[in-house]
Amino acid sequence: MSNTEKGEKNKGGCLKVGLIVLLVIVLAAAAVAFFWYKSHEKDIKEFKESAHKDTLTGQTAADFKVTTTDGQTVTMSGLLEGKEALAVVLFATWCGPCEREFPEMDTVYQKYQDKLGMIAIDIDVLDDEKSVKEYAESHGFAFPLAKGNDSLGDIKTNAYPTTLIIDRNGKIGMYRVGSIPDAETFEKIITTFMGDGYEERQLGYYTFTAYSGKKVIPGVEFTVTSESGTETYTTGEKGTCDVFTDKPEDLKVKVISVPEGYKIDGSGEIQSGTGSTYVALPVS
Repeated sequence: MSNTEKGEKNKGGCLKVGLIVLLVIVLAAAAVAFFWYKSHEKDIKEFKESAHKDTLTGQTAADFKVTTTDGQTVTMSGLLEGKEALAVVLFATWCGPCEREFPEMDTVYQKYQDKLGMIAIDIDVLDDEKSVKEYAESHGFAFPLAKGNDSLGDIKTNAYPTTLIIDRNGKIGMYRVGSIPDAETFEKIITTFMGDGYEERQLGYYTFTAYSGKKVIPGVEFTVTSESGTETYTTGEKGTCDVFTDKPEDLKVKVISVPEGYKIDGSGEIQSGTGSTYVALPVS
């Protein structure tokens, strides 16, 4: 056998051994993941159910203390002092929806900053104080940014961005997991908690979505039944529709018609869940 043939044979043997080792590693990782999931299946189910039901709306917000990217130590009560409402946004520097909503929010904040306090707090484990400071310096928003920690107490989230509106009495008036699409919507939200003679209020904010695979479905007609009655809505060109209620509720939702080429899944009826903010409509 020539040296060339021996070399080729050895290469082939090494390749086969490498593939076998890789396969063993992949199978081992899959086995670990499977057993981890099975051992935590109950916890995962409970987490999903609580996320569907839980909302911080109506609770008294625990005071917190953070240091902003410009070195100022601030508290929730301090940011709220003399204001009619406080917007607290939980975010991460890598969050695309945060990147899109912040300029819209900043416009509204500058318009109402004599009545509105606002702060964006990064609580993501992948970020540190340096990355948050660089983010703040590169964007130049009028509202302060800070790196958060465990002192935020019950103010937490499992998705970014999450927005809390805290009223002048320190009560959480709205808890929204998910982005706010534009300045007009943000202005509508914060002005709900402003004005003379203010009485404690709550706000439920739901975004209903209609998709078939990755394709949005405009023109889906559906009804939403709350304590105040039943209203009919239609998804817009982006396949979404925002619905506001006087407080978070487990809304009864029913799809009543879809455009040609799509279908209603099952009976078309679902419950939104009290703590939900993005609700997928049963269509395909």
